[in-house]
Amino acid sequence: MRTEATPTDDDSRPPTLPPVIAIAAGTELHERIDTALATQGLSVHFRAGTAADLCEQREQPADDAVIVFVCEVDAPREMASLRRLCREAPDSPVVIVSSPTSGVGVRRALDGGARGVVFDSELERTLATTVLAVAIGQSVVPGKLRAGVERPALSHREHQVLALVRKGLTNAEIAERLYLAESTIKSHLASIFAKLGVRSRKEVATALDDLDRGPLPRDSFPEAAGRAPA
Repeated sequence: MRTEATPTDDDSRPPTLPPVIAIAAGTELHERIDTALATQGLSVHFRAGTAADLCEQREQPADDAVIVFVCEVDAPREMASLRRLCREAPDSPVVIVSSPTSGVGVRRALDGGARGVVFDSELERTLATTVLAVAIGQSVVPGKLRAGVERPALSHREHQVLALVRKGLTNAEIAERLYLAESTIKSHLASIFAKLGVRSRKEVATALDDLDRGPLPRDSFPEAAGRAPA
């Protein structure tokens, strides 16, 4: 006779919700986080005004705690706070809540140790599900920036152009060096700008530093405007 297995008490239990630590400057932000988390039955177990406040606590976060850190990914000092936070609480995944930024900015947050990025304009809609996802080992970023988060794949010619841009050569000088038309150089630069999510030569140099050296504090990177580079 065939018998059906009966679920044990352990099998029938709902998944344990992770404790949440919120780091935000201001009561209003904490209230928004509380409201957003409540949609999935999550609640904040500890609140701090800055990352330093949490790092200086004697008791470290529980291993299964998720840290929600409100900061600006384009602010070098705040990214330094993120890296310190990830060093001192390595077992607690961090979700960043930031103003909307470019793919380069999101990548900077991930390089700094964040496991998820939520834009503050979408906090109520996306924070709770992002917290649940990172708690089980996933990484979560805004879908519209997924392509920008990936390391840009530059062609051989684009690498050549970039190398000369970093040396300070003008478009005309690069064209002469590579035996190409100046209009072709502008076309290559437009493609490079779009891939890196930048819109000026200065921002190109900074973006390359981010890619070459890893998670170091840098200046902000506005999104590419789609215009032809000068």
